[in-house]
Amino acid sequence: MAKVCEVCGKGPIVVNSVIRRGKARAAGGVGRKVTGVSKRVQKPNLQPMTVSRSGVSLRLRVCGKCRKSLT
Repeated sequence: MAKVCEVCGKGPIVVNSVIRRGKARAAGGVGRKVTGVSKRVQKPNLQPMTVSRSGVSLRLRVCGKCRKSLT
């Protein structure tokens, strides 16, 4: 599958993008107001990596966390 880590299976997730305006109360304002909420997709940090398994070199797409743990 595309956009999925081949080691841990981490894939894209859907999150809310919250748009705010105004000045915070702590900074002397009347408070931050939410003016819009829209969906957005967070994708994993996939990077190609060559891994040697039983004498055969494989090219895998792994996330940054798995790449760090494999090296």
